Amino acid sequence: MFEIESFPGGRGFRFSASLTLLDRAVAETVRFIQSQNVTGSLFDVKLLLREALLNAVLHGSRCDPMRLVALEVRTAEGRLTLTVTDQGDGFDWRSGLSNLAPPEATSGRGLTILTLYADDVRFSASGNQVTLTKAVSGLRGPAVSPEAGKNIKGSIPMHDIRIEDGQTILRPAGDIVASVTDELRTRLKEIMQGNPGPLVIDLSRVELIDSVGIGLLIAAHNTLSKKGGRLTLRHVNPDLASLLRTMRLDKHFAVENA
Repeated sequence: MFEIESFPGGRGFRFSASLTLLDRAVAETVRFIQSQNVTGSLFDVKLLLREALLNAVLHGSRCDPMRLVALEVRTAEGRLTLTVTDQGDGFDWRSGLSNLAPPEATSGRGLTILTLYADDVRFSASGNQVTLTKAVSGLRGPAVSPEAGKNIKGSIPMHDIRIEDGQTILRPAGDIVASVTDELRTRLKEIMQGNPGPLVIDLSRVELIDSVGIGLLIAAHNTLSKKGGRLTLRHVNPDLASLLRTMRLDKHFAVENA
């Protein structure tokens, strides 16, 4: 189920708790924001939106299609307000905000991203609703490749894999987000089992990596390190490179700018 409601200065969405519908909600929200004359890649907004919805779908509703997630988007006076509500029992967000995930952890970074990229973060007492505000006037970002983040519904992502100078180079088909990580995890496992040497992930077609995608990269790094291998991220756009360095992940694998 996926419903859209329009009202002055905003949009409302209600959808069944699934990663596929989460992707659709993000795409519809971005289209609405762009219709409000906000230009640029909107990296910060997309990241905030994904992390708030991931918390609702994965943790609040536990991907239960019988539970609904609600998203309300409002724009006014150069500010964007996002309110996400789920039908779960909530969680101890106070503890979550005060305990940062260690660099080697494969999960637990979503709340940190919210506090880093939103101007204001407010949870309901129970934790099953969060309201984020973000200034959007003059928001700019890197030019986005026409290929970045695209995946036609029902198609199979085409990840390019090649061997070059003794290194395995994987070029993902688009953004590394929760809805594609299972398929990408399988490919990475196959690569690392067949060749424990250096692994390069070419991010030239990737605009954004969410917290689930970051967890996948950390898991790959941990596996390679145990075998004496090394992970390098190449052609990383400036916004994404800033995120990875802010999260201290460049201490574990190389982050090479585009």
